[in-house]
Formats: sequence, structure tokens, C-alpha cells
Amino acid sequence: MRKYILLLFATTSFVLSTSCDRDLEQININPNQPLEVTTNGLFNNTNKELMTRTRRGMSSGRMALPWIQYSAQRNYTAEDRYQFRNEVNNSLYTDIFLAVKGYKQIIDIVNDPANAAKVATYGDPANQLAAARIMIAYAQLQLVDMYGDVPYYSYASKDPDFQAMTLGTDHEIPTPKFAPQEKIYTDLMNELKEAAESINLNATNVFNSGDFLFGSPLKLKKFANSLRLRIANRVKNVLPIAQTHLAELTANPESLMQSNEDNVGQKFQNDPVKPAPFYFDAFISRRNDFSPTNTFVELLKGETKTAHPNPFATIVDPRLFKMVAPVSQLVTSENGKQTEVTVAFYYDASKPEPCIEKNDYVDRTADLYNGMPIGIVDAYTGSQLAYASQFSGTVYKADYTEILMEYAEVAFILAELGVDPQANYVNGIKASMQKWKVEPSAMDDYLAQSLVVNQETILTQKYIALFFQPYEAWAEYRRTKYPKTLLFPGQSHELIAPGPQQQTEYTFTPLNGLTDLPGRITYPTDLNLVNKANKDEAAARMGGDLMNTKLIWAE
Repeated sequence: MRKYILLLFATTSFVLSTSCDRDLEQININPNQPLEVTTNGLFNNTNKELMTRTRRGMSSGRMALPWIQYSAQRNYTAEDRYQFRNEVNNSLYTDIFLAVKGYKQIIDIVNDPANAAKVATYGDPANQLAAARIMIAYAQLQLVDMYGDVPYYSYASKDPDFQAMTLGTDHEIPTPKFAPQEKIYTDLMNELKEAAESINLNATNVFNSGDFLFGSPLKLKKFANSLRLRIANRVKNVLPIAQTHLAELTANPESLMQSNEDNVGQKFQNDPVKPAPFYFDAFISRRNDFSPTNTFVELLKGETKTAHPNPFATIVDPRLFKMVAPVSQLVTSENGKQTEVTVAFYYDASKPEPCIEKNDYVDRTADLYNGMPIGIVDAYTGSQLAYASQFSGTVYKADYTEILMEYAEVAFILAELGVDPQANYVNGIKASMQKWKVEPSAMDDYLAQSLVVNQETILTQKYIALFFQPYEAWAEYRRTKYPKTLLFPGQSHELIAPGPQQQTEYTFTPLNGLTDLPGRITYPTDLNLVNKANKDEAAARMGGDLMNTKLIWAE
């Protein structure tokens, strides 16, 4: 059993085989667990688990969100300064491979002739297979974007370097190779193209039930093509084949997402049982750990307080009031006296002030929105907390939708590629604002002031639109070096209140000696126990298992 567990951790693609000892199968049957594993149930559960585990407070809130400066921690700031926890990294890596395992199980069920009759009752078989392939591509894209070379599974390719997902098969490879990034990105684009082409658009659905991402085959196809566009745009300067994919996709824009109706996201339950990850961490686990950063709030307020000028200087972005809560509210007492009180985080029936948990505060003027300083040391947090905004009640909704990909991103990619840049730039901003329910008049006022279209404005608007999609925003920063309005290691910024010794300024001092945002996450420490040789070979090939090692597409 110990050997099995170690192999399980080894490559993590390799998770959850059905039994440790085939001779004990009958003894190990759980009478409360259904014997039949349905593809629609697997799809629903795997989607929820993937989005929950990659967007929760430990992995997203303490790594990706602060690294791309959407979020700053309110108490313990070491991770904001790039010293992450090994156990969080181990879990993140494993959780993504667990999702790949779940989607591959759907493929195995669909492709087994013995299951044909049952599979047909779950939905169109071709679409089930396509959905699993497409979601495997989505999950593995996150892995390669985070780590670089990784063990990789391909449905169609027989490349000998693709050795993940073999545990439990006749050709087990307990210590798989780490495939080179060039091969992974090339195969991801091919997989998405083939899977999209295999979709049966004449079917009424993808799965008869359990599909809360797509619903229609057409939406699934648009997601596959849009995801391929994302990848091809990312690697277009390093992999010539990407240009072929871009040419094909941009020549057929109707094959891509066309509006917010095509957005793909995992909506969670509006209850405390299976709510959105941030709601769970905040109001079930009762932790108030995160605030929007000073740099992000300043970008939305049109302020320039970092070394690089704000490309939207003096223009207040109305998404500010949808993404961020004001610091305080005016509360009127019984005798008519008005008092300024801090917006509370948790609901307290004995106190009159509005709070984030109830989402019952009112919007204020932009000066009452302040971001938490990113990159401060722990000793500074206590002096800043009372003056820092919380994320909006919308962000903390129990039924918040965690986005996999949305139309606004597609519009900005097309604008960057020079495909009707003015129209796609405007379409991207409008789509983002409509998603956040910005009033049409406020949207029109903003657009009238911010129509300068160039690489910086396109990519900075894309950064705003990717709010709370931190892995994608982090990848885009590494590819483009936008936005330029971030605070970088070694730079100084004003505090929002005097510090412990009445300081008015601080310097961002990283804990790993970085001079820029991290270039990647180092490999999980668990791999040293079970697949060290292949891990070390991959690290040497990339230039070292370091946080400042650049991936093949990074500037």
C-alpha cells in the first residue's frame, strides 16, 4: 500500500486507481457507493472540483491573485512576496491532474463498446468525448503555463514523450517523462481543433444532465476554438504552427465566442453547502484574509502612483464600484445624526453598519475606495487594515461564477492581433462591463474618454477584464509585460495610512530575490520522492527549477 501511495503522488496524473489489490476488490466494495459511474456525473463533479480547488483561498488567494496584484493579504504577507507554501503547491499540482484523470475516465467509458447503450442515455457520445478532450486541454494548459515542462496526456498523439495517465492501464509508467513545452502547446492546439471538429452540432446537448458549463454543442465548439485562439496567441512568436491556427480562427470569427452568452463559467450553489470558493473561505471558514490591492484600485480610479503612468489617467472606471467595496458608509442614527462607519465584513445583527456578507452597502465616491498595499511586511498590516477596502459583495456571492473563459478576452485577443482593433477593443470593454452589470450610461461615459487603442490600452483593459481569473492574467503579464502599472520588487509606494513608526511609504522587498513577478512555480516537493530523475531532467532543460526561469513564450 505504501508503494502504491508513493506512486500515486509520483506524477499525480496517476491518481485514484480503482484498487490497491485486485484480489480484495469484492471486500473493498462500499455498499453506499453506486457501482455505475456515469459520464454526466463525472463531468459535473470534475468541473466543480477543478474550479473549487484552483480558485480557493490557498492556491489562488495566496499565490496567483497577489502575484498578479488583484489581491493582497490582510494578515500574513509572505506569499504576496513570493514565498509560497510547499503543501499548497503540492496540492495545486495534484488537484489539476486529478481533474485530468476525471475527464479521461469519461473518455474511457465512452470508448468502451460494452458501455455503448448506457453512454447514449447520458447524451450524445461524440459530444461527451469532445467535452472531455476539451476540458483535459483546459486543465493541462494551466499546468504547463504554471510549471513549464510537465507530464502530459494526449488523446490522439502517440508521441513517446506523452506518458501521463497510464496508471491502471496495461502499459503503466509510474515515473513518466516531463514533456517539453513546445510539444505540449502544439498538441493542445491540435487536440482542441480535432475535438471541435468532432462535435455533433445536430445533437440537442452535450450531456443530458450534469453539464453546467456548456449546455449546447455550439457553445462547446466556440469554447474549444476560443481556447485554441488563446493558446495560439500565447505561443505565436515561438511556434510557427500557431500562425496557421491563428489564420484559420481569425478567418472564421463566427467560430469563436460572440457575446457574453458564450462565456463559460462554473456557477456555484447559492447556499452554504457547495458555495463558491471565496464565499466558503470567508463565511464558512470565517476568514477575512484578502483585499483588493492598491495598484489595482488605483488603476480603476485613474490614479498614477507607481513608476509607470496610468494609461487611463483621471478616468474613473465604473467597474471599480462592482469589484470593490467602499471603505466606509454613512449611517443615520435614530436622532438623525450621521456617522461614518467602516463597512463590516461579517454580519452582526447587533450593529447597524452594512456589510460585505449581506452585500447591503451603497456605492460612494471614488476617494472612498482604497487598495491594500501589496508587498508590505506583516508588521505593517495592522496599521493599514481599517483604511483598506474589501472586495465587493458580488465577488463574495455564494453563487459566484468562476470564469474559465469569456467573450471579452476573445475580443481583446482579436484587437491585439489587428483584427478590427477599434471595434474589438470597444467590444471587449463593453462585454466586461456588461458582465459586471455596469449601468449603460456609465459605460458610455467611460468609453467616450478611453478610446485610444494601442498595445498598452488593449492589454491593460484585458488585465482588468481578467479580474479574478488570476492564472490567465499572470500568464498574459509574463507574455507581454502588461500592465505596466504594477508595483515591482525594489520599488516604493505610499501607504494608505501611517505605518507602525509613522512611515508614509514602503518598499516592496521580495523573499526570493526576484526583480519581477514570478516566471513560474517551482516543481512540487513531492516529486522529489517519486519522480526526481525526470523532474530534474526537465528542470535542467528549462534552465533550472527556479521562480525566475522563463517559459518558452515569456518576454
